[in-house]
Amino acid sequence: MKRRFEIESLLTAVAIAVPLTTNAEPAAALSPEQQEADYRVIAARCGTPAYEKAFFKQSKAVVAAGLVSRTRPPAEVEKTVTALRRSPFVLVAAPADCAAQLKQLDALRSTRNALLKSSPGARKAAAR
Repeated sequence: MKRRFEIESLLTAVAIAVPLTTNAEPAAALSPEQQEADYRVIAARCGTPAYEKAFFKQSKAVVAAGLVSRTRPPAEVEKTVTALRRSPFVLVAAPADCAAQLKQLDALRSTRNALLKSSPGARKAAAR
């Protein structure tokens, strides 16, 4: 339980410290589900198809491990994340912004890799 709180605190700190866009609302005002949906949209808009697929797979693993929302079932959170996807043009106004966005997503991916390796919920989700 303590580790999950530490993981959520770390993810929240990263999300607040590294807002992905300048056009969207501040990251602190977004729900974790909305942030996750935005991450997926940015990966699809800026990344290659292989990058998008890898990011989406990791994102689903994070949701399944309960790292996005610990109070709701992962299946319900996944449905909410899917429903909250916004237009990519709202999140990334110009293709020139993609390099910075991808750099931030890469930092998020590396942080999440470490969290998924240490999370017992991730091990259960991977076993399914």
